[in-house]
Amino acid sequence: MSLTLTTHDTRFDDPDAATIASVLGALDGGVHVVATLAHSELRYLQATGSVSAGFALEHQEGSLDRHYGSRTVSLPLGPVTELFLKYARGDESWRLGVEWEHVPYVPAKTPWHSTWAGLTALLLVVIALIWFWHGR
Repeated sequence: MSLTLTTHDTRFDDPDAATIASVLGALDGGVHVVATLAHSELRYLQATGSVSAGFALEHQEGSLDRHYGSRTVSLPLGPVTELFLKYARGDESWRLGVEWEHVPYVPAKTPWHSTWAGLTALLLVVIALIWFWHGR
């Protein structure tokens, strides 16, 4: 199965071990703060952070309900690189290197005034006020 390694501004299809290690080692916490190794948008392993401060990991397994984050948010580069390399090889033992916790999916709530019904109601109120004001 094909893998893609991405950062905010780079993409590597089917990256080798050296590329994975290089990309993770270049995360600086500034411009370069996230690296994602993905099979798809819903199946990935992701590291955020920097070499100096450490990394937090997330992974998702096919649905938003199967999204997990590392309990530790300051993992060192070496173990994170090893986890990424195992993930890339399809070695399922990458899961054992970190204590994971479920990250529940919470759908974004749209405020009433940002919906079509809300905007239509606001428009009707403005029209009524203008009509009332001109009728005086």
